[in-house]
Amino acid sequence: MQLILSVLSDDKPGVVREIANVATSHDARWLDSQLGRLCGKFAGVIAIEVSEERSEALVQAMGRLQERGIRVQAEPLIHAPADVLTQLAFEASAADRNGLVLELSQAIADRGMNVLQLHTQCTSMPYSGDPLFSAEGIVELPVGMAVEGACEALEQVAAELGMDFSIEQVE
Repeated sequence: MQLILSVLSDDKPGVVREIANVATSHDARWLDSQLGRLCGKFAGVIAIEVSEERSEALVQAMGRLQERGIRVQAEPLIHAPADVLTQLAFEASAADRNGLVLELSQAIADRGMNVLQLHTQCTSMPYSGDPLFSAEGIVELPVGMAVEGACEALEQVAAELGMDFSIEQVE
């Protein structure tokens, strides 16, 4: 059985070790993870595989990590279709304002594309010091959408949102 673990903790040494210890003690295999620090918190997701017989005990043991300040929520992994669809990587930046993530994600979804990865941050513009929003991510195209059409659609989104934008196909 495969599980997805959602993790949230204060950023402190040993968080990954604690989770890995519980997984290993229940004979679970660590399949994949995306973990990192964000604003003083440690957060991420982990895919693991564990036998049906040991899954409930593992979930309970992960729940007990909350006593140490590590919140772990487990859910069964639902496998997506195995179709390999076309993916585009993008980078975008613009003067920061409220609602940019909503506007960008809505425009992508309205065109039938799926956000697979998204990393955002706010920094300062080099000379003025004004807030600068930047995003990089990967979108997956729906079946039948041509790369050229998707690129044009994303460039239109960038123009509508006043963003500098670059796109390239993921190989």
